[in-house]
Amino acid sequence: MNISAQNKFDLALHGVPLCAVCNKPVERMESLYNINRYQKVFRVFCHGQTEDAFLSDMDIWDADSIRMGQAFIDKLPQPQLENK
Repeated sequence: MNISAQNKFDLALHGVPLCAVCNKPVERMESLYNINRYQKVFRVFCHGQTEDAFLSDMDIWDADSIRMGQAFIDKLPQPQLENK
């Protein structure tokens, strides 16, 4: 995993997200602050795909703690409903 000084801070605070596809820590995570939208952007990479998650300043200020969940959960096959 490629880790910058800022990412080390975020990893210590929030943990490492797991990939829902392979059930392992994501290959790489980046974080940056979007000053125009007052939000923190977390970008994860795994299996050649990228996914972004956003936390607003209000979400961060109001939370007691923030932990990473699963990335790429929407890439898992979804059960299909049968027409009867």
